[in-house]
Amino acid sequence: MHPALSVIIFTTVSGMGYGLFIWLTANILLGTPLADDDVVIGSVMAFILVATGLVSSTVHLGHPERAWRAFSQWRTSWLSREGIMSIFCFGPMVFIAGQYYFDLGFENFVNLVAVLGLISSVLTIYTTSMIYASLKAIPAWHNNWVILGYQIYALSSGGVAYIVVAGWQHHMIVVYLLIAALIVKIATWINIDRHRGQYTRESALGLTDFGKATPFEPAHSQKNYLQREMGYELAPGRRAIMRWFALGCGFIIPALLLYIGLPAASLILLICFVGMMAERWLFFAEAEHVVRLYYDKDTV
Repeated sequence: MHPALSVIIFTTVSGMGYGLFIWLTANILLGTPLADDDVVIGSVMAFILVATGLVSSTVHLGHPERAWRAFSQWRTSWLSREGIMSIFCFGPMVFIAGQYYFDLGFENFVNLVAVLGLISSVLTIYTTSMIYASLKAIPAWHNNWVILGYQIYALSSGGVAYIVVAGWQHHMIVVYLLIAALIVKIATWINIDRHRGQYTRESALGLTDFGKATPFEPAHSQKNYLQREMGYELAPGRRAIMRWFALGCGFIIPALLLYIGLPAASLILLICFVGMMAERWLFFAEAEHVVRLYYDKDTV
């Protein structure tokens, strides 16, 4: 599929924001919260990341002014469910930041709100992953690796963001999460490569016993929406380069720098962010829609 920058930014930035907030709320619940100012900074940072992602996602819409209508389709649409959950998450973020900054006297409710914030963040990440995993027409997405990946990538990248706020508290857990995310990413690519080409034009037509099927003539003279959005062609060489770049910057280098204790947490976060942007770019660029069998592909 066409890797639109707006959606790449949305999935990368919002995932990091939710992951950061999960780290903050988990530490509150475990009784190891940060200093009040750090909790405020972390909550505000998570809020900004999530809000930036949501605003970026509207750029990809044909009519952004109608985005509010998506909230009414929660019974059938994972996109609608994601929008509702993302708005719900803002409540715990604002409450925790306000309580720790202004000392509003609601300290007895902090743990309860932290539980709500943690659960809603996990559920929002899940709904985002299901937007893609529910699409049977895109084999690279229609699997459990996408669901698992979204969670682990959010936790690992959000953990790197947490180091920027908290210092080196729990940094080894972040290293282990980065390694786990690396393994999940490699396993995901192995799954994609193993199943690439499983659908053919002949199987789509139900004519597998009649030899190779070829189009008699193009369906139309100019490219349409489906060809522009679903017809991205990724060269094998470029795929390999981007995969190594994503693995290196998104997981390996941040894990190594955190392990050796390099005193440059912001730089490590920047490297991780660039790597995750590359990983998201590949997520879309490698996804092939079966509609391409109708136009220009013999197999998907």
